[in-house]
Parts: sequence; C-alpha cells; structure tokens
Amino acid sequence: MDNGTLFWSHSLSLISLLERCGPVLVLSNDVYNQQSADVLVCGLTTNLSQTPYSIIVDARDVERQGALRHKSKIKADTIASLEQSIIIKRIARLKPVVFERVVTEIGDLIQAP
Repeated sequence: MDNGTLFWSHSLSLISLLERCGPVLVLSNDVYNQQSADVLVCGLTTNLSQTPYSIIVDARDVERQGALRHKSKIKADTIASLEQSIIIKRIARLKPVVFERVVTEIGDLIQAP
C-alpha cells in the first residue's frame, strides 16, 4: 500500500502479519491516522464464541452491503498499535451505531471498579 493511502476510523481493514492476513477494526480517529504512521486497532475473528468485551457483527452492521463476507466477532479487549504500512486494504466501514458499541465495550474494559 502506498504512503498516500489513509485508513479512516471505523474501517474494517485487512493486514498482513508474518505471511498471514487477518482483519482488524481501526479505532484511532481520522486526525490521528493522518498525523501518525501507526493506527490503533482491535482484532476480529470468525470464532463466534461469546466472550466478555466482544461484539458480533455481520453484513448488516457495515455501511456497504456485501463488504463483510463472514459473520465476525470484534474483540474489543484485543487492542494494538500497528504501522499503517502493513494494512493491505480496507474491507468495509462499520455503521456509527455499531462502532459506538465497540467504544462502549472498551470503556467498560478500562473503567475503574
């Protein structure tokens, strides 16, 4: 991916790590993403077992129908900072109401008891 490509918040994107590709959800806001070589992401999986701090999403939860081919689980408790250069492509964009659910789960995760 060339350096002119920008990855927007709420984007489900495909990354390449150690010869393996996998999806992530870009969490960091657009201003941060424009100013940094990194993005803040959380993981996705097709393992749909219910776990704390996870949200199940399907094609209805993205803005462009058909963009999310598999029902997936967003793992709000799996957060990482990644270099934008390892992102291969944007897959879809979560609807704002679904992204807010992810933000709420992260807030619940880091909230003091």
